[in-house]
Amino acid sequence: MRKIKHRTHGISFLKTMICICFVVMLIMCITKYSNIMQQRQRLKAENASLIAQSESLSDRLNQLKAQEDFGGDDAYIESIARSQLDMVYPGEVIFRVSGD
Repeated sequence: MRKIKHRTHGISFLKTMICICFVVMLIMCITKYSNIMQQRQRLKAENASLIAQSESLSDRLNQLKAQEDFGGDDAYIESIARSQLDMVYPGEVIFRVSGD
């Protein structure tokens, strides 16, 4: 009697495993890419914030340097002491006039 071979017309086990591995790797790559893009956007925003902060600090430094250059003058120091600290020389009298 003759043996009849049964043919299976489905996908072989090896092909199935290869497809599953491919899909898993594809999902992992997409997830990693998404995480990288989110991190990139966060770093761009942080970089913009740091640039703005750096510019602000640079402006403040320039103001302080200008004030230091101008502040070395004795007349300037005296005017600040008189106007902001209400300091006077010994023997001077301050008269305050109110608008009543």
